[in-house]
Amino acid sequence: MGSGFARMRNDVDMVTAVGKVRRRLQDAQESVVMVRVCRHSDPEMVSGFVVDIGRKWVLLVRTMDGGFTDGHIAIRLSDIRKVSKDTSFEGRFARTLPDWPPRAPHEEPIDLDRTRGLLRSFGTPGALVGIESTHRTSSTWIGIPNDIVGRWFYLWEVRPDASWHEQPLGYRLRKIVMVYSGSHYLRGLAAVAGEPPAGAEDWSEVAVRGRHGEMEP
Repeated sequence: MGSGFARMRNDVDMVTAVGKVRRRLQDAQESVVMVRVCRHSDPEMVSGFVVDIGRKWVLLVRTMDGGFTDGHIAIRLSDIRKVSKDTSFEGRFARTLPDWPPRAPHEEPIDLDRTRGLLRSFGTPGALVGIESTHRTSSTWIGIPNDIVGRWFYLWEVRPDASWHEQPLGYRLRKIVMVYSGSHYLRGLAAVAGEPPAGAEDWSEVAVRGRHGEMEP
């Protein structure tokens, strides 16, 4: 009974923490201020502007040093440890850029309520995305989304030397905590890597089929 009570208490604490994070993100979205996000899975902070918030994920326009925008990033709410408003000049500088105000990467709706839906709707077909997973912290995997089979997300990856893997690799949906696209690094890597292998499936076809309807992790 003691262990069961402890698990219930941990679940309540997690819900409370996520609720507090959500309120701070909503406030930042409404006031359009730059935030610094600290995560449980990685000590490196993420900075940016909140674009939208769902049941499980938050979408931000990511910023880098100086306040320059650097693509989009989706972070699992339960992985966020702390949200703080930025007080440096960078947020003010971001307002002077041509891509102001912050907006989603494309006009199609992005599903921030389900991990499966996020992965299908977040990126642009044929474009590289990066993911992070709790099974190995502080590591990023980059490639073209290939498929979702059961509880696994398959990514046809490209190596740091811009060479492609011979086959897609799978990651558990429930362990994915961050997805990003459109960064300067990804654009540079894609330019050198070139076209993916002939066996890489067009992700847009997978998204349309929606053939895997298992329970969302």
